[in-house]
Amino acid sequence: MKRLSIFILLSLFQNLFANAQRQDSISQGRQVLTEAVKGTILDVDSRLPLVGVTVTISSSTVTKSASTDANGAFRLAGISLGRQVLQASMTGYKPILLSEVLITSGKENVMNLEMESQVNKLNEAIVYANTGKRPLNQMAMTSGRSFSPEETNRYAGSFFDPARMAQSFPGVVAGGDDNEIIVRGNSPKSLQWRLEGIEIVNPNHFGMEGASGGGVSMINTMVLGNSDFYTGGLAAEYNNAISGVFDLKFRKGNADKREYTFNVGVLGVGATLEGPFKKGSDASYLVSYRYSSLSLLEKVGVKVSDAGVPKYQDLSFNFVVPTQKAGTFSLFGIGGLGKIKETAERDYQKWEERTDAYDMNLGFNAGSIGLKHLYVANSKLYFNNIVSMSTSRSSNRTDTLSPSYVLGLNHQDRFTNTAMRYAGSLNYIWNSTHTLRAGVNASFLNYDLYALSYDAQQQGLRERINQKGNTSTYDAFAQLKTALTDKLTLNSGIHANYFVLSKSWSLEPRLGLNWQVTPNQLVSFGTGLYNRLEPLSYYFAQSGADIDQSQTTEPLSPTKSAQAVLGYERLFGGSFKFKTEVYYQHLYDVPVSADPTINFSLLNVSDISAIGTSTYRQLVNKGTGKNYGIELSLEKSLSKGYYFIATSSLFDSKFKALNGQEYNTTFNTRYVGNLLVGKEWSVGRNKSNLFGINAKLIYAGGRKYSPVLEEESIRLDEEVIDQERINTLTADPYIRVDFSSSYRINRKRVSHLFILDIQNALNRENTVGMRYNFSKRIIEPQKWSGIIPTINYRIEF
Repeated sequence: MKRLSIFILLSLFQNLFANAQRQDSISQGRQVLTEAVKGTILDVDSRLPLVGVTVTISSSTVTKSASTDANGAFRLAGISLGRQVLQASMTGYKPILLSEVLITSGKENVMNLEMESQVNKLNEAIVYANTGKRPLNQMAMTSGRSFSPEETNRYAGSFFDPARMAQSFPGVVAGGDDNEIIVRGNSPKSLQWRLEGIEIVNPNHFGMEGASGGGVSMINTMVLGNSDFYTGGLAAEYNNAISGVFDLKFRKGNADKREYTFNVGVLGVGATLEGPFKKGSDASYLVSYRYSSLSLLEKVGVKVSDAGVPKYQDLSFNFVVPTQKAGTFSLFGIGGLGKIKETAERDYQKWEERTDAYDMNLGFNAGSIGLKHLYVANSKLYFNNIVSMSTSRSSNRTDTLSPSYVLGLNHQDRFTNTAMRYAGSLNYIWNSTHTLRAGVNASFLNYDLYALSYDAQQQGLRERINQKGNTSTYDAFAQLKTALTDKLTLNSGIHANYFVLSKSWSLEPRLGLNWQVTPNQLVSFGTGLYNRLEPLSYYFAQSGADIDQSQTTEPLSPTKSAQAVLGYERLFGGSFKFKTEVYYQHLYDVPVSADPTINFSLLNVSDISAIGTSTYRQLVNKGTGKNYGIELSLEKSLSKGYYFIATSSLFDSKFKALNGQEYNTTFNTRYVGNLLVGKEWSVGRNKSNLFGINAKLIYAGGRKYSPVLEEESIRLDEEVIDQERINTLTADPYIRVDFSSSYRINRKRVSHLFILDIQNALNRENTVGMRYNFSKRIIEPQKWSGIIPTINYRIEF
């Protein structure tokens, strides 16, 4: 059935492609299509518009230029469709070159750029924006890169998901066939998501409580702008982060005309609307809604889930209102609703295992909304203030049917977390060589945590957690970016954190250094101290066995980390980049089991499911860990119709529990290699259409896992591992091949896009290791899903 489903999808894609190409040849034989390109250019430090910047767009046949006006805006009409080269230059600023600008019909092409001042005007270096992939945040010195929504759409196996796209980057290991990622050996739950400069909830559907990933992303790339991804070495302004960070930005809706996008595919349907609030106004709206039912995949033979068919919907929006004197206001948000429901068949003779007799109802709801105000006081000073509210609620009720179909409660939980946050900062340009940025953050956290599950030892239900309350955390930072010379830039900063629940302080110095050895060679260094709150359930969960809990432990403080990163990169010919980084991370104050006979550490888990086991004990901040390794990458940005990214990482990841002995972490795969390649062709009579194919190979070491004690597992009716041999076994290597193909048809005032995307095209069922299956009462391999094919159609006008 899986092979048949692939054949059906490929045949459908081929027929759509052939028909569209025939229709396109007829229509394009009568005209040559062009489109307008517009945008604004700002000073990256002052946020003021730049006047007089020369913007040039060139192709193989024509070159057109324009200059920015008093608002930093430019507009070029009559630009040929397809991939073009854009250059922006101005005396006193580093020139920008973008080599893969995609010009399409149906929507105005908007390019909003930022230029960096040139300290030494006699030694100008071109900023290859697509090749260098430098972070948008100028305070970032190392271990960061920018990415575009177009890349998220293009990379094979991405499914329009930034997290899946990041699996191709150095230092990143796929957490499985969902979108969880392991960054430099750290647990996936350590990944932080930010939007418009402030922390948000986990923006993924069907993520476990405490996780940072899930089955499907809520993020719609139709509203996403160019954004940053970091794997370490964070600047002082980043709080609550010890591992990777997604620093996402929403784009502004078109303020000149109304535009629409509709898409339909195997994963569902959606619509995006944007335009000005009124004609002649600079204020704009951007709204995107999506509804999906994965039952379509089930119908073509692809098993989506072992626990019912997930259904979900999500909404993203960005309302931007510039004013003449009061600055720019924006209201942004993202949210999603999801549910899974499975009803047991009312025929007990067909039940083969215990889960066949389960009625399950699972709910996953989450969202964040924020109000942002940017005020540029003058050419030296601007202020940024954001207030936001985030909430998440996950619930699960599982009932067991008796042979007479009488329901009995087996498991029930609900976790509700709400956060009110404030982030305020100022940016002051002291002089041409010194820029100061300082600010404060406050998070007010409310929680309602409850979990009840069956306990085989007491032959009944046990309350795992039942806690309501609130707490808060406060941060302050200051950082100074100094151009020591025209080649040497220093970013020195300090970050302070106070967590009310544990009454704990953390003072964290941070340092970043960039040495531009030559215009094409860069040496970078970053170091600092960091901290992160663990999922709040771990701060209150009760021990999972009948033991003396009269001696309560102190409230947990955040996990802390000390990091150092040294990097080198070199550009070749404007389109090739080689980069390598070596890093060391020491983790301390890690929550571990208060029982020295149980070697449990939060460095080994990706959610809160551990609180439901009999071996769970209250935690103490007495564990440590370390991650160190080297990363290598060779990348060719899209030019001359093709691109590739080849990365490899060698690393080691260890932890120590209360007994002081060192063990492998679960995520210590030791190595990973990624190869991503793609090729595009201009097709159609006037070469205005685009056909592309992309492929990705992931080859990673197997996860570490512990031997399962079979007799104890059967007796306790849950997985019991050998505490003396923690993570001494290694699963088979993780191997996955993804493939995608796209065809874009440009017509007058409308464009069509067809995308076929297949994750795990070879249908390899990768394993995590051996596990105890309580439903069958056997030890068996734990497998991830096989092939996942999708096809999508999008129309833009």
